[in-house]
Order: sequence, then structure tokens, then C-alpha cells
Amino acid sequence: MVKLLDYKEKWEELEQSNNPFATVIMAHIKSLETRKNQEQRQAWKMSLTRRLYEQGYQRQDVLNLFHFIDWVMKLPKGLEQAFLQEITEYEQEQNMPYITSAERIGMERGLQEGRQEGRQEEAQRLLLRLLERRFTLSVPTEVQSRLQQLSVEQLEELLDVALTVDSLEQFKLRIEN
Repeated sequence: MVKLLDYKEKWEELEQSNNPFATVIMAHIKSLETRKNQEQRQAWKMSLTRRLYEQGYQRQDVLNLFHFIDWVMKLPKGLEQAFLQEITEYEQEQNMPYITSAERIGMERGLQEGRQEGRQEEAQRLLLRLLERRFTLSVPTEVQSRLQQLSVEQLEELLDVALTVDSLEQFKLRIEN
């Protein structure tokens, strides 16, 4: 079984990859590495967000991947404000306003409210999207129903599972246990 942390030793390969899941793995690794250093986390969050633009992904892919990065690399309010200012300036320089003002305001409200339900719904949505993209299949209703019953922490653990299993069937077996 491959763990996401195994990719830490293959960082250069991840940096060279155009696969969007390389960015997902990089965000996960850096979120773990920067748990106790929020300034470093902010720098990595900006670096990974810039990577989204530089990879030439479609606007919707940039937004989806950004939402994932934002979810796993939470910042305290002051640093989040600085990050949003930096991303705004970067977008203006690049003339690529993918993360619009309305989305920024919405994200800021979500951060301020910090509602567990919203985090849970977002975690479910991201996990379902990852499964659909990874296995190019529609996720069965029973799996969707099961995911709705899980906590944010459980969903975060399943994110690792979704990235490492070889099939949707293997994923289903893991959530049934």
C-alpha cells in the first residue's frame, strides 16, 4: 500500500508533474509539515496556488483544486487576509482572476463562521469529486449516503484512502469497515 507521505521523497517528480493529483498530494504533505508553522504554511499555500495557474489548468479545475488547498491548509484570520491580498495581486499581475472577489468574500465568511456542517459538506464534495475523477465513474448512492454520516476527520482520512486504493470497489470495502 502506498501512503501519501511516501511521495515526500519524490517531491521533485511531483513538481515536474502536470497531473492535478500531484498538486493534491503536495498540498497534503505540506499541510502536515506546516502544522506548527503558520507563516511557512502561508508561503506554501501561495506557492501551491501559483502552481495551479502555472500548470495551465482550466478555470474550473483551478477553482476546485484551490478549494482543496484552502481546505487542507487553513490559516489563522490575519494570515488568511494576507494570503488573499497576495493572491489578488498575483491574479492582477497574471491577468487571471480565477478566484473572484465574491468567492474570496464567501471563503472569508466561511472561515469566520467556521461551521462544522459547512466543513463536512465541503469534505464530502471534495471526496466525491476526487473519486469520480480518479475512477471516472459515478459514485454509487450507497457510498454517497455513507459519506454523509461521517465526521470531517473521518472524511479527511478517507481522502488518503481515495488517493491510494486501486478501485472504487476497494474504497467501498474500506468505508464499510
